[in-house]
Amino acid sequence: MNATLEKNFELFTQRISLSQHELDDALERAKEICQFLSQDTAVQECKITGSMARSTAIQGFSDVDIVAALNPSPSARTTPRSIAARLLDTLRPRYQEAHISENTVRIIFAQGPDVDVIPAISDTVNPNGGLIYKIPSPDRSRWNTYAPEERNQKINRKSALLGNEFIHLIKIIKWWSKQHGQPIASYEIENIASATFFDRMPPITRAIVEFFENAGHSPAGRQEGDCNPISEARDIANRALHCEQQGDTQGALDHWGSLLGDQFSSVVS
Repeated sequence: MNATLEKNFELFTQRISLSQHELDDALERAKEICQFLSQDTAVQECKITGSMARSTAIQGFSDVDIVAALNPSPSARTTPRSIAARLLDTLRPRYQEAHISENTVRIIFAQGPDVDVIPAISDTVNPNGGLIYKIPSPDRSRWNTYAPEERNQKINRKSALLGNEFIHLIKIIKWWSKQHGQPIASYEIENIASATFFDRMPPITRAIVEFFENAGHSPAGRQEGDCNPISEARDIANRALHCEQQGDTQGALDHWGSLLGDQFSSVVS
C-alpha cells in the first residue's frame, strides 16, 4: 500500500476513534453507574464490557455497555421482561432519563456516549474465562446466553497477536455498517474479523477486501436481493484494491470514499 493511501486510512481511523479523553470520561461515567448499582442488595455484580472494554468503540455510535447481574426475584418467577423492569426501577431514582431499549436499560446523557445497562442473571462458569449470564433477547421474550469476558479476552488476544491494524479494521467496518443501516451487528463484525485473520494482518486495504469476502458467507451476506449492502461493499472494495494495484491512487481513494463516507478523504495529498 502506498504512502498516500496509508496516510488517508490513518487519518480516517483517527477521525472515527474516541480520543483518550473521551474514552476516560465514558469509562468514568460507567464506573459511577456501577457504584450506584452496587449499593442495591438486588445487584450481585456490575462490570463494564462491550466495545469500550475492547478498544473498538467509534465516534458517534458506540455506547458504554454495563452488565448488571441481579438476584432472581424471591417473590415471583424472574422473566426477561421482569428483570428489565426491575433494573429500570433501580436506576430511575438517580437517572431519570433511563428507559428500556430492546434488552437493555439505556441511560441518555446530553453530552458524550449513552450507557446501556444489560440486565443479567449469573448462570454458569465459563471454562474459557469469566461467567456465562442469561440476558433478555432483544424483544425480551426469551433468555439468551452472554459471555462478555470470553469475548473481551478473545479480541484482546487477537489484538496482541495481530497488532493495532486488527482493531483499526474492526472500527472501519463498524463505521461502514453503522452508516449503512447496520447490516452486520458489531459483535458479528468482531467474530468475522477474528475468523478471517489468524497470525498476520495484511495491509488495511487488502484486509477490508478479505473481510467482506468472508462476510459474504455469513447469514447477512447470503441474504437474497438486488441491493445486498455486503455484496456492494465487497465490489467497491475490490475496485478500490484493483485501482491501487494499477497505480491509480486517486481512483482507489475515490472508491474508498464512496464506501466509507465523508470522513474519509478522497484527495491525493
